[in-house]
Amino acid sequence: MRDALAQEPALQLYEIRQRTGDQIETVRGAPPEPGGFIEFTVEEGVVTLAGRVLGLEAKRLAGVLAWWVSGSRDVIDGLAVEPPEPDSDEAIANAVRLVLERDPLVDEAHVHAGVQDAVVRLAGILPDAAQREMAEFDAWYVFGVDDVVNDIEVHRY
Repeated sequence: MRDALAQEPALQLYEIRQRTGDQIETVRGAPPEPGGFIEFTVEEGVVTLAGRVLGLEAKRLAGVLAWWVSGSRDVIDGLAVEPPEPDSDEAIANAVRLVLERDPLVDEAHVHAGVQDAVVRLAGILPDAAQREMAEFDAWYVFGVDDVVNDIEVHRY
């Protein structure tokens, strides 16, 4: 979890902290113009995120990174967005597309993600069932998603 957050270029504005019991360790200090902080705890496969970020995109990305960490079985995303910003289907769709682009296990060039009323609909063609399933998981990992409809077809291309 430490490396996933600290090495993510899109989260460079944030101080990264790890909480273990009552101890807090700074993994990466605040940059000259900090955007807030992300504090995480990992207990028995449950990742808890706390802190303050500048937008929903950072909140969503941190949450997905937590899901991607090996051994993660649940993520509690308690990151506050300050200042608060309204959510939208377009913002959720952009986040799903970003996650699909970053996932090395999915050929996102052949996947379309649309969102209506926080329901993600995935469409397209992927070469195997494993990629189809991973694309669906990726969509579910995005904060704000209420449901995922996976219409991706499996065909060799």
